[in-house]
Amino acid sequence: MPRLDRLLDYLIPDELVNDVVVGCRVRVPLGKGGTRRIDAFVVEISEKSSTEMVLAEIESTHGSVPVLTPALWSLARTVADRNGGGAADVLRGAIPKRGVRIEKGREFLPRDMPVPRPIERTALTLDAGVVETPNGPTLRSLAQIAELVRQAQAGVIVVVPDWRDVSLLSRALADVPHIIVDSSGTPSERYGRYLDILSGDARVVIGMRSAVYAPVVDLELLVVVDESDPLLEEPHTPYVHARDAAVVRNSIEGGRLVFASITPSVELTRFVELGFVESNVTKPSRTTVMLANDVSDDGYASRARIPSSGWKVLREALERGPVIVQVSRPGFTPQVVCAACRTPHRCGTCRSLLSGNRDGTVLCRVCGLTPIGLKCAHCSGRETAWSGVGSVRTADELGRAFPGVPVVVADGEHRALEVPRRASLVIATRGAEPIVSGGYEAVLIVDGDKELQRPGLRTSENCLRWWGHAASLAADGATVVLANVDGAFASLFASNQWETIIETELRERRALGFPPSTRAIAVRGSIKDLQSVRELDEVSGHRIMGPAKDGDSFRIVVLADYRTAPTAISAIRVHTVANNAVNVRVHCDDLSIFDDVDND
Repeated sequence: MPRLDRLLDYLIPDELVNDVVVGCRVRVPLGKGGTRRIDAFVVEISEKSSTEMVLAEIESTHGSVPVLTPALWSLARTVADRNGGGAADVLRGAIPKRGVRIEKGREFLPRDMPVPRPIERTALTLDAGVVETPNGPTLRSLAQIAELVRQAQAGVIVVVPDWRDVSLLSRALADVPHIIVDSSGTPSERYGRYLDILSGDARVVIGMRSAVYAPVVDLELLVVVDESDPLLEEPHTPYVHARDAAVVRNSIEGGRLVFASITPSVELTRFVELGFVESNVTKPSRTTVMLANDVSDDGYASRARIPSSGWKVLREALERGPVIVQVSRPGFTPQVVCAACRTPHRCGTCRSLLSGNRDGTVLCRVCGLTPIGLKCAHCSGRETAWSGVGSVRTADELGRAFPGVPVVVADGEHRALEVPRRASLVIATRGAEPIVSGGYEAVLIVDGDKELQRPGLRTSENCLRWWGHAASLAADGATVVLANVDGAFASLFASNQWETIIETELRERRALGFPPSTRAIAVRGSIKDLQSVRELDEVSGHRIMGPAKDGDSFRIVVLADYRTAPTAISAIRVHTVANNAVNVRVHCDDLSIFDDVDND
């Protein structure tokens, strides 16, 4: 409830005086007559109440472990206010559920606010390539991160986008004791890892987005890897991005904050331009890129969308070792359309685009529905057709073209961290590419023309990140082939002028008044709710887009500069609390609103 996003005073009964400590979990009554019981955290203990009302008493404690540190509370409150949400929603993702058995035999003392270290913020461009570790191959970029960790003397947190990065970074840190913070293991195991960090037994923590909240003692180094990756944004309210949480935590606790990535990003480029982050001056190591725009005269090659020059590189590379082909979509065919008017068919349950299997059946890859007897919503036609080529279909075509060569599919349904070092074809969707010892002998990127034509604010930035990461898997001296892409973007990508691509993107967004030059505050609700938000004095003076249809509700977008955005966000939050508007949702810095056309 928005109106409960505040501190509430409770009386500590005499029998619990020795058990209630700052940061522990308690159970308290709530509501008229105290008929409702909820779990809460103790944020502060004082001799005098801030209200003259008769206070209800704390009913019980859930142990005396101070799981909520003062620094974590300050971080949660700050990022929640910055994003127009509730602190409890942030803490729900930061602190695991309690495991009573895990607490037995362990003692914890309440923490004080840490003495801030001197602040240092750095942008680090990482090298491409693959290196060997005692536990197997890993990315050279993650080995660089591991070296930063080894140099630190106190607490370290490294935040990465997904499970592959966690596994590969863990390999690079085989000689350094560390704890992994992710969703793996049972709830008790996750809570046990949290207590190990809280006690100071763990100096180094690596993990995905929630790792940014880990209560590491004496934090010296905080690293965020690939901060432009959408996986680092929390998908639940208040939608806090790990990059923003890291900046806030660095301002509270100090220390060194490093944004490390293989490819540059628009947000980080803006930070460097403002002088907020210092850029490293070392030129990174990048792989040679070849553009292949000629037409293929081979039947298999044309069906697999591979030009003749790229086909030649593929054949030659397979004589030396494994080759990877990056495609844009999983499955056999990514879209099913009406044969008459080409209107895409959608799932009747979740409205996602339907896709097809090689056996001719149709399914929704989001909710699993397998509809029968499709009818076009536009022309009522009942004939269907395939549109596009997915990873499985590409693997079929290339398997026929190279008989005897093993073909491996890697996508969301076929997860693979590593493939053996042998002559093989790996067909992978973006972000699902497995690593191979020594690196791939060639990297082929297809469907690039379709990716660059996708309407969306982040198209150029996403393509640079997807293709740059695929290129980083190549062996030293290998060739990266970008197929069927031409124009300025292709020339800059092939000549490794990636910073120029992002600088141009930032300049164009700034001219349009779009993020990150402004903050985009998306407010969702009914038309009546949105109208009342628009009429707020703190909101009405800004540029407002909408209302537009957004699923079952509507949406407006308030574009505000960084100076006035906090006032507008606070006013919207106060309005929702005062009116108990539980159906109004606020999503700050929501770039997906600019990709709605792409989703359709």
